[in-house]
Amino acid sequence: MARTAGSRPMDSQHAPAAAASHLVAGKGRPPLTQMMAVGVLMSMAFLIVYMYQVIDGLHREQQGLHREQQGLLREQHEMRTQISQLAGSDQYPSGSSNRLVTQQVRPEFLEARRFGPEVGLRTLEGADTFAEAERRKLAAIFTTGQTAGVGCYELDDAAVNTIDVSSLTGCNSKVCPDCFVTPATLSQGTTLTIQACSGAQWVRSTTRTGIWVYTFINTHATYTVTVVDNGGGVTYKIPAGSFVTAYCASALGTTNRLYFPSTDLPTLTVDSGFTLSAGAFDASSSTGAFTTSSGTVTLSGNTAISGASTFVTGTGAISLNGHTTVGPSAPKTFNVGVSGTAGATSLFGALTVGDTSNTAATAVYGTFLQTGAYTFGTGTGTITLNGHTTVATAKNLHMTAGGAGTFQTGTGSATLNGDTTISGSGTFTTGSGVVQLNGDTTVGPSASRTFTVGVSGIAGATTLYGSLTVGDSSNNAATTLVGSFVQSGLNTFATGTGTISLNGDTTVASAKNLQMAAGGSGSFQTGTGSVTLNGNTQISSSNTFTTGTGAVELSGTTLVTAGKTFTVGSAITAAAGTNNVQLFGDVFIGGSTTGQATSLTIYGNVAFTNDGNPKTFTSSHTTHTFDGDIGIGAGYDLTMAGTGAGTFTTGTGTVQINGATTIATGKTFTALDAGPNAMKCAADNLQSNLYCRASR
Repeated sequence: MARTAGSRPMDSQHAPAAAASHLVAGKGRPPLTQMMAVGVLMSMAFLIVYMYQVIDGLHREQQGLHREQQGLLREQHEMRTQISQLAGSDQYPSGSSNRLVTQQVRPEFLEARRFGPEVGLRTLEGADTFAEAERRKLAAIFTTGQTAGVGCYELDDAAVNTIDVSSLTGCNSKVCPDCFVTPATLSQGTTLTIQACSGAQWVRSTTRTGIWVYTFINTHATYTVTVVDNGGGVTYKIPAGSFVTAYCASALGTTNRLYFPSTDLPTLTVDSGFTLSAGAFDASSSTGAFTTSSGTVTLSGNTAISGASTFVTGTGAISLNGHTTVGPSAPKTFNVGVSGTAGATSLFGALTVGDTSNTAATAVYGTFLQTGAYTFGTGTGTITLNGHTTVATAKNLHMTAGGAGTFQTGTGSATLNGDTTISGSGTFTTGSGVVQLNGDTTVGPSASRTFTVGVSGIAGATTLYGSLTVGDSSNNAATTLVGSFVQSGLNTFATGTGTISLNGDTTVASAKNLQMAAGGSGSFQTGTGSVTLNGNTQISSSNTFTTGTGAVELSGTTLVTAGKTFTVGSAITAAAGTNNVQLFGDVFIGGSTTGQATSLTIYGNVAFTNDGNPKTFTSSHTTHTFDGDIGIGAGYDLTMAGTGAGTFTTGTGTVQINGATTIATGKTFTALDAGPNAMKCAADNLQSNLYCRASR
């Protein structure tokens, strides 16, 4: 501390006053150190005042929270009182109109925690006592809206409301309160997502610590509010006209998780009634029994017994007033009583077993009895009568005339004592055993009908011991055999006088004949295929044998009977070169035995050609007469055997020898005519040879 002349030291308590008096005196300019000290003191004073205001604000805010907690406690106390009153009476207390009423539970279930008079970590100077706070508490009365300072924030009329309570602008650009309520104009259900509740702010950007409560109120009479957090994945639905509180912690448990009231209860005893207005009643996780009272139990919804659990009633009458289905998803049975002790079952309505998609069988182990003038109708499936079946006297066994059903008996004898008529286009089919038609049998007397034995490929033989007549004189019915026709024994086969068509290969057995009446005028005609005659073929009497225009091959020796001619073609219709006869083998006319020689008369030209090799023409030892000119081709000779005694004689006409003529040695050439045309001979002027010529 600085000193001045004539002054005394001052303690710290009087320093500010001294400094002030010194300044007031105005004697000279104060030292710099004094001015700095004054500034520091003033700053400290302002800081102290500001800190006091902050502490006072926190104190008041804690008092407000305390009042809110006390209000909740009082509200819980009032609710507990009302529940206690309702538990003892079936009527609501007077004046309870428009009051929120919760479910009836034991008072100890809503037992509240007691709070002491202390607020915060220490008792603040000037703080209200607990009794004073109880007297001044507003009992959780909040202002609502979306403006600053409201106690309960109104949600938007939207399907989704997302609010970040950690932001200073999370609720309409303002700090969010701890209460949220639906607006008066809500027109739809809404989902409220509370984000970052663990980072919620107190005031003045101060992050909360510890744990605190949020209140969610649904004032609408119809729509549901769904509250969701973004930390624990928790969803809580608030029904219409109800509220719920949830806690959030800054550091405990799961971050940003809302902790709603527990749905787990200890043993619950209801003294009067229990009403579940919404939601499901689920005891599936419990293994205990579910026992009702002796009064009527009404199940307004569907009742499902899951798994392999059973459903057992008492011995009283059971009324199933609705449609009843046994085992719709798996094969199940429906039993009435047990063997030997079952009572009668009466069905006053129609009984349906199975349906079009489930052809279930019905087994009756006792007698089946139907009385009265009622009908008995079955499905379209097979009906099996396992015992003897008797149709009462004067009763009929009818099948629908227009139906397609069949009538089938067992393996025993079936006796039809009356006339049997198959109407319409119905068929009559027997088994594979012997079928006896003991009376005259007529097929289709009034209309054209067929009689078929078996089917293609698997038909058995048909034996007719009597005569078979097809058609009559007024009905020329055709007989068609699609299979083979076999006739055994020494029996004959006779047809009518009409045309007989053998459309397949026809074989006549060994040593059997195919004969046509000798005196008949019928013709025999084959098809266009080859015709093989394995035996001798004889055309009797003056009948002819005519072939087609194709080649005719006679593979064996062919004999024309004596006195008969062999003619190729016709002199009237034959064109040049169209009646050729080509013989590739040797041709013999007559025989070498005495008396077998015959003649060959040719009315046309005769040409002898070869196949490239020289051929000869040889005749017998007799006179041959050529009534026409004979020409020998160029380069070919007319040679008589040099050793023979035959002569060469010409006619009376001119004989012209164009080539040199040689008379063999010792042979002469004699001209018998000595007239003026006699042949004359003269010697050659150049040679000594003798030449002869005729004179003119």
